Amino acid sequence: NSRVKIRMQAHGDWWCDRVPAWIKYATIPEGEMGAKYNGVYWDPPRGEKHLWRHRRPSRPASLRIYEAHVGMSGEDEAVSTYAQFRDDVLPRIKQQGYTAIQLMAIQEHAYYASFGYHVTNPFAISSRSGTPEDLKSLIDAAHGMGMVVLLDVVHSHISSNADDGLAGFDMGQSQDMSYFRTGEAGYHKQWDSRILNYGHWEVRRQQQT
Repeated sequence: NSRVKIRMQAHGDWWCDRVPAWIKYATIPEGEMGAKYNGVYWDPPRGEKHLWRHRRPSRPASLRIYEAHVGMSGEDEAVSTYAQFRDDVLPRIKQQGYTAIQLMAIQEHAYYASFGYHVTNPFAISSRSGTPEDLKSLIDAAHGMGMVVLLDVVHSHISSNADDGLAGFDMGQSQDMSYFRTGEAGYHKQWDSRILNYGHWEVRRQQQT
């Protein structure tokens, strides 16, 4: 699981490092204040990969959705993990008669206080709560209890954080070569975030993935 970044030459011949746009896992060095995210090429050994045991349940006749934020689901003053949610919270949700869970803040977001809505890496899971295999294990366990899992995916805007996320690929190029719209149309003032350029084929390809 190697750390990965892209080195790009921008206009004006200056160089910068960026987390790959399609990265599935991104982390920060543990214990380093203000550290930047690194992309991680996630391909664990065969023995560490999650093996799916349960099929996704059919849509229930009566849909009762429990909305949850994994990181804030515990009783301790710490970010809860996917494993803790699987073992401690899922059984209680099932016992209360819910037929589906909706997981919030599931995409990687560098600013935790954004509650997951300042997404930096749209294809990466939130690493604060564990690895992709841990999340798969949570989802698999929910399926085993007969519950449908919904992921609360933010696809309308992206965090303006250029160091850690997709916004770093905007280097002043024209709109037809950018993930984002240009000028005021490309900036969400209330969220301090970037507006995607849905006219670009690469953005549409991402949205359909």
